[in-house]
Amino acid sequence: MTVFYCAKCGTALTGDLVALPVIPNVDDPDRGRDKKTGRARSTVPLRCYAIDPDPWGAPFVVAAASRRLARSNGR
Repeated sequence: MTVFYCAKCGTALTGDLVALPVIPNVDDPDRGRDKKTGRARSTVPLRCYAIDPDPWGAPFVVAAASRRLARSNGR
């Protein structure tokens, strides 16, 4: 079993979770969609989690401006 904790304060964010070997497929993404918010239903069953092995989003790159700000604050 797995429990997710807050990285800052250590508080448990979940109860015991079971790891799924793959992310479940969705046969019809519109079935069960919330009529008010438009949100799709969850693809992962309750008390379970799955890790997506495919990369998603842009790679993390530290911006040059943030480094300059860090140096100028330490005068």
